[in-house]
Amino acid sequence: MNRQDVEARTEELFRGGLHCAEAVLQAVLEGQGLDTAACSPRAATAFGGGVGRSKKGLCGALSGGLIALGQLRGRGGPQESWDEVAALAEALRQRFATEFGCTRCFAVLEKLGAQERMDKCVRLTGRTAGMVHEALSGDSASRPVQACGCGELHAAPATPAPSGCGCGCK
Repeated sequence: MNRQDVEARTEELFRGGLHCAEAVLQAVLEGQGLDTAACSPRAATAFGGGVGRSKKGLCGALSGGLIALGQLRGRGGPQESWDEVAALAEALRQRFATEFGCTRCFAVLEKLGAQERMDKCVRLTGRTAGMVHEALSGDSASRPVQACGCGELHAAPATPAPSGCGCGCK
């Protein structure tokens, strides 16, 4: 699947009854080639609506994406490094915050404004799944963030920011 396919699948799952976190998790895992039988949305169920419908926590769509990152790139035990998945997660969080203005559910909902049948959440959920899919596919737009906080401005991931890069880093 490409990004557009993953976004469309996410929206289909959301409209079909899964919530934001569940739809992102399942569509991203499917988009990365996992057998649909292995794509249970259970791991994301508690995260819908900003954690348990409270709207006080992290946006459910972003939570579902982070769960997918962990499922696909997380470590299998304490002997393994989690540097890669941590960098991907932070880059995803920053990209989401840049695109939607924040990461907390209630604030995202306020910025989206009035909705009809969750239409704006459905689109946001699809776009979030697309971001996660790109991050997992190694697209340059989802590079891990550099020490200066401006990962997308630097030529290669995990390289120090050059002085005077124009991002305001020191």
